[in-house]
Amino acid sequence: MDFLWEKIKSINTNHFIFVLLCSVIAYLFRASDSYDLKPVWRKRSEPHHYKNKLYPTFDDRLPSPIITDLDGDGTNEILLITHDFKLNVLALPERAADDDDDTLPHVVVKQRAVLPINVSEISRPVAMETGFTVPYSSMMQIRKQIVVVATDDWQVLCYDHNLELLWHKRLMDVSRVRETYTVKAMGILITPHNVKKKDQGMVIVGGSFTHLVHTPPDTTTTIKHSVNKTEEKQENSTDDNRLTHFSSFAVSALDGTSRWHHLPGDFGEIATNIKDIHGDHHWKLALKRHRLHVGEAPWTMYKKEFSEFTPHLWVNLDDTKLTLGRFRKTEEGGEKYSSSSSSSSSSSSGMALTPNHIIGYAYGGHRPHSNHEHVENPNAVVIHTHNGIEVLNLLNGQPITELHLPGDGGVYVDIDSDGEIEQVLWGLQDDYGPCYIEIWRINPVKERIEQLPICRITRLFFTSSWAYDEDNLKKLPPIIIKSVARKTGLIRYFMGHHLPKFAHKHDIITFGGVGRVSSWNRDGNANWQIATPANWARAAIDRKKNKEADPAAYQRFVEEFWPSRVLMSIPVYGEQNVAALSGFSEFVLVDLVNGNLLAEHSLPCSPSAPLTVGDFDNDGVNDVIVTCSLGYIGFSLHHKTNHLFTALYGLTVFILILLLNWLCSPKSFYGEDDDDLSTDEDD
Repeated sequence: MDFLWEKIKSINTNHFIFVLLCSVIAYLFRASDSYDLKPVWRKRSEPHHYKNKLYPTFDDRLPSPIITDLDGDGTNEILLITHDFKLNVLALPERAADDDDDTLPHVVVKQRAVLPINVSEISRPVAMETGFTVPYSSMMQIRKQIVVVATDDWQVLCYDHNLELLWHKRLMDVSRVRETYTVKAMGILITPHNVKKKDQGMVIVGGSFTHLVHTPPDTTTTIKHSVNKTEEKQENSTDDNRLTHFSSFAVSALDGTSRWHHLPGDFGEIATNIKDIHGDHHWKLALKRHRLHVGEAPWTMYKKEFSEFTPHLWVNLDDTKLTLGRFRKTEEGGEKYSSSSSSSSSSSSGMALTPNHIIGYAYGGHRPHSNHEHVENPNAVVIHTHNGIEVLNLLNGQPITELHLPGDGGVYVDIDSDGEIEQVLWGLQDDYGPCYIEIWRINPVKERIEQLPICRITRLFFTSSWAYDEDNLKKLPPIIIKSVARKTGLIRYFMGHHLPKFAHKHDIITFGGVGRVSSWNRDGNANWQIATPANWARAAIDRKKNKEADPAAYQRFVEEFWPSRVLMSIPVYGEQNVAALSGFSEFVLVDLVNGNLLAEHSLPCSPSAPLTVGDFDNDGVNDVIVTCSLGYIGFSLHHKTNHLFTALYGLTVFILILLLNWLCSPKSFYGEDDDDLSTDEDD
């Protein structure tokens, strides 16, 4: 006991510094968490349902699957539409008892409903959404969702959680122009807010059409038929305005009764007349003179509200989004004031949702809910379209304001926090290659701010470039998010560059055909870069080389393959700081903070639709669904902490330092006998 007490008294400051040093080293070089992707189910698609009987093309695209809890029992289901136009509710298959069986099991169909679509009209579902029609009140509440499907000819079908058809409504008759027009944008929003008390929620559907073929005007018409031709052109012009205009409809979720609509000519909007091309009310002159609807205000009076709904990106139909917002007009002095058009709210009980989620709890500490249910007392429907961001009154559909943005596929965001929207152009435009990103100021005068070369990286002693290896056939738009990146590199680490910088408010995440993912700030400085196996440039080069010898393979690559990237979080309702990227034969998960490759897995077929993210195995971690020519494949993501490895690493460092300390001590060099001998000689 005395020996132990002597050892304790011999502890000094050096020992504490020694233990602290070991702890700091173990923390700085700790083992990060690991993730694993595992295929767990499949849903086969039959090739004879495709238009060409071989592989899916853009014309065969269906709404993306939805992973949600339909009946409120605490278990998520998978909702998808198959190519034979059947609506399915799917559940995970039971795990096979034989662990050696490598066959991927088929998903279990819990419920199925055949969509009552008129086959003779060749209708196709283009949008699907689920939502709640009862307001959120407490954690004890159990709510069931409805399913709404919209087709490319303005048919809307509403189902309950058991896939029983509640109502079926056609919002607009487009049967006469099906051969000359096709759907361009369409989206659905389901909200528990009511216009009338008996509505039991509201369904809002918005969409627009575009020309299939642009035919030149007939200039050989005789004078004899000029009058009839003029009347026909007037009728066609009216149809064109009605179809190409982004129209919105709000119906009761109870029976589909119309509550309001926003069509050309509503709310003081002047319809285009071909006789009045040079008149004062022509739509081009209206845009030039910034003419507004009745009661509509310029978007500059809602700058703060618009910042919550950017970045804005519209490339195809999947980018059409509808959500709820709270818009209050700002006076020139900067103060808010309420008006009849902007402060009114629909009849609904107060929401019990807090603004933020609780990390680590299912649904963020709440019962299942929609994202827009976090908006307190919403009064507006916010619509992302190819024309920009449109804001309508939730009660009557009257336009509140609109931010007009070109439909050029650019990303629009206030990237430098100056209160103005900037334009970020990437390789989608004809004049831009995949190796440059340009940032343009669009107000008050359009000018280029920055040009970022993204196909090269500059290190301390060298610069590498892969511009000639990039693919021009398939390009992915960048993701612009609030800054989360930390710069990599040992020298940068000790200089503190890994710490978050508040001067850079956004990160620009770029994706290339060679599989390289990069994070940049607005000045063009790289935060990090990583090469991933999710590439498609080599496959594109091979098919372009053999285009004349094998044109079918080239055509299939162009029409079928659809690379995609999705912003996601690892835990359900966590921070979205991970990107899922699908390549030609691989898909990966990349951490957007440090640029680490979290997980990867090979694919049996090339993706033909965007990735779908959700927790279908109910473990609190998001999973991924891949769509390809073979059907749907579900990949489960498993999270594993490596605290044990960190502890073992710290213990190893501790033992090594002890060993070095013992080897470098004087006693290890001279020994105890030499010390005793020197003592005797002194005596």
